[in-house]
Amino acid sequence: MAARNVIVTGATGRQGRAFVQELLNPSNTNGSTSLTYRVWAVTRDTASPAAARLSGVEKSHGNEIRVVQGDLSDVERLKQIFTEVAAEGGIFGIFVVLPYPGLGNNGGDEERQGKTLVDLAIEFKVEALVYSSTIPPGPDEDNGFDASRLAKREIELYCKSMSDKGLNWSIVQPGFFMENFDGWMGALAVPVLSQGLQKGTEMLLVASEDIGKVAAGIIQNHERYTHKTVTVAGGSYTMDEIKNAYKEVMGKTMPSVPAILAWLALKLSAGVQHVIKDTERVHQARVSGGYPTLDEEIELAKTACEMQDFRTWLIKRKEKQS
Repeated sequence: MAARNVIVTGATGRQGRAFVQELLNPSNTNGSTSLTYRVWAVTRDTASPAAARLSGVEKSHGNEIRVVQGDLSDVERLKQIFTEVAAEGGIFGIFVVLPYPGLGNNGGDEERQGKTLVDLAIEFKVEALVYSSTIPPGPDEDNGFDASRLAKREIELYCKSMSDKGLNWSIVQPGFFMENFDGWMGALAVPVLSQGLQKGTEMLLVASEDIGKVAAGIIQNHERYTHKTVTVAGGSYTMDEIKNAYKEVMGKTMPSVPAILAWLALKLSAGVQHVIKDTERVHQARVSGGYPTLDEEIELAKTACEMQDFRTWLIKRKEKQS
């Protein structure tokens, strides 16, 4: 059987790398072992170290990866890529991961990029499109979204509006990345979230590699997930639970900047304020029943990939550091 061609954007990021690794060297036994894949990894710089690492990803027999240059804002270049891939046996699937524009930035480019990829998927008769979005504060809410969340929401709605044109979409909504607690960003996130969130507010956390694995599982079994949304989360935690788990596993308190810096960020940064507001809204929607399908979407994601909880993720990080 000929290899199935699959395009992935954001290929050098955490989600994209995990998707590529899982598709080319699957650990998930839910997919058919008789299928092979040719992954077309789109990146702005094919000479970057991250792109070189992609080319060296371990592959099971028959699988293949090609790293291709492409800017997601360059519509003509994207069409060239789709044309090239289609000429080699058609395009089976695409995993759409778009770059985060940054806190407080305009989400216009993100929305245009997403809709362009949807249009190309329809034009080239792509069998399965998986879009990586985010968890909204309720199934129909859009008031108060930051620019990136609003852009993602618009792309989701656009995907759904194209169902009658033959678009076999699946939407992946990840929780708060566990990796956000790493490095300098984590040192700021800990006091910001501790001060900004109410004591009992729970955050849905996910290891970014699990997002890619879920997306790969959907591509491998796309009929099961067509026109469905899955929410990718390895557990729900308060900040106290997060800090306690970290101390128990790592043997020390979580790194944290001085409280005054977190206070200033909460007072002065609209982007940080949006993060706090939307986290509270997601929690309230979940506990109040305002998002009645959320738990069902979480369970559906688990059928595509086994999730890591926060403690398991910490243990793996500790083992890598030793």
